[in-house]
Amino acid sequence: MDSRHPLRQPGLADFLKIALLGAIWGSAFLAIKLSVHETGPLWLVMIRVAVAFVPIALFTLWRRDSLPPDGREWLIIILMSLLNTVGPFFLISWAELYIPAGVTSLIMGAGPLATLVAAHFTTPDDRFTGNKLAGMLLGLAGLMLVVGPGISQGLGFDALAYGAVWLGMLCYVAAGSMIRLVRKTSVAMMTSVNMGVGILTLTPMLLLAGEPLAPMSFTGAMAALYLGLVCTGLAYLLRAHITLSVGQTYMSMASYVMPLSGVLLAWAILGEPVTWHIVAALACVLGGFALAKRGSSSSH
Repeated sequence: MDSRHPLRQPGLADFLKIALLGAIWGSAFLAIKLSVHETGPLWLVMIRVAVAFVPIALFTLWRRDSLPPDGREWLIIILMSLLNTVGPFFLISWAELYIPAGVTSLIMGAGPLATLVAAHFTTPDDRFTGNKLAGMLLGLAGLMLVVGPGISQGLGFDALAYGAVWLGMLCYVAAGSMIRLVRKTSVAMMTSVNMGVGILTLTPMLLLAGEPLAPMSFTGAMAALYLGLVCTGLAYLLRAHITLSVGQTYMSMASYVMPLSGVLLAWAILGEPVTWHIVAALACVLGGFALAKRGSSSSH
């Protein structure tokens, strides 16, 4: 499949960007927990998308970026918005009303394995190698070290909520495989249109639901704003930049940092202890990065 964005070999800066993206994604689960019970999932998605849209749209106007030039670009970006924004944002927000954030992180952490396969079959230069696969599996082992103790203590099972997170993860994978198909539109404009389509899609849904937004606490409002500005707007721009630079497979490794970032935030803010599970998991993730990078070096 042809692509306007040839991939290059990732360097240290790229892996730092991947780690930053994973940390931002990890913080989103905490922010969702702090706000979704006040807003409900549908209003929370609208707040996220609207808050992300405004600064990015203003930036594209200031830079005078061009709109998508043809119907093909518009169709791809509209599909990406439904798969990358509207669908998974709602599914994950709704699921976190019923299941713990750690379990949600674990399910989302399986995303890189699905992404590995999707990128292999949908791109000409993002194929998986033995080292890439080994790095992914090592990162998954690190995730299990973090969330395994909690799961072994017994968690309530809600099949619909678990299924919603799985579906949301698959939506992200599908949307990620489409980013490199956008060939004539800037990353900022692609993001702006993506969020704009999300607003247009969500508005009639909110009108049909007929539920006004209830007054929010300061904490809930700040969490919702953070979700929009950082976890949605900034993260989407960063995700697209990484995908266009070094490929979807490497970008997806940010999913391995998600649960680790949640644990480290709890240690820094709430004083929760850092156990040997966390140290071992961090070693697995770093080892996975190293293996994947070696696979990249040998394939270029």
